[in-house]
Amino acid sequence: MAFGPSAKRRYPTPLTMHQRWMVSMDAILAERMWGHSHLMLYPLKRINSTNCRVSLEQSWGVTSPETLHATLHRLANQGHRMQMAPVIGHPPVAWDFARYVTVVRLGFGAGYVDEPTAWALLGNAVAPAAQSYRSWSAFADDFIAGRALWMQNAGAEWTGSQEDTVQAARRLLDPANPTSPWQQVPWESIYQPDQVQRRNS
Repeated sequence: MAFGPSAKRRYPTPLTMHQRWMVSMDAILAERMWGHSHLMLYPLKRINSTNCRVSLEQSWGVTSPETLHATLHRLANQGHRMQMAPVIGHPPVAWDFARYVTVVRLGFGAGYVDEPTAWALLGNAVAPAAQSYRSWSAFADDFIAGRALWMQNAGAEWTGSQEDTVQAARRLLDPANPTSPWQQVPWESIYQPDQVQRRNS
């Protein structure tokens, strides 16, 4: 895989606490991605638009700004959560909106949306998540539950990956893990006044 320049050097401006919270919503997925970044809008540690475009095409069928926006609209307004609600007992908002955040970040990395548009799109995910949960642990539980249900109809290539997802969540929730975005950005911060924070990872 080709390596590019440092994403931190390309985008050196520190994120606010609310921005860090928004990008942390896809931490479980990012944790499982090779070369991922946490607490940045750009999804990888190195600039690599080809990698982002390939990921979007293979996982989502996204090949253009138009298909990107169509996918995001579907996740935000429908997704899988209402179909899953009767089984889980409530709609697993985390399952749809963690993936929504991943698609936005990859779309930015692919060059399908610019930075202001990406932040505006991520802002759409705040209210559904913040109103549905009160901790990263609860968010993670619903994501895992949604993914387990989704895997019942997924292809065989996904059948061995649920334990990896569970382990990723455990690493992120571990208070002794200083690199976890969930340890650096408390869930409660989204309900508090925004402030600029220094980026540590």
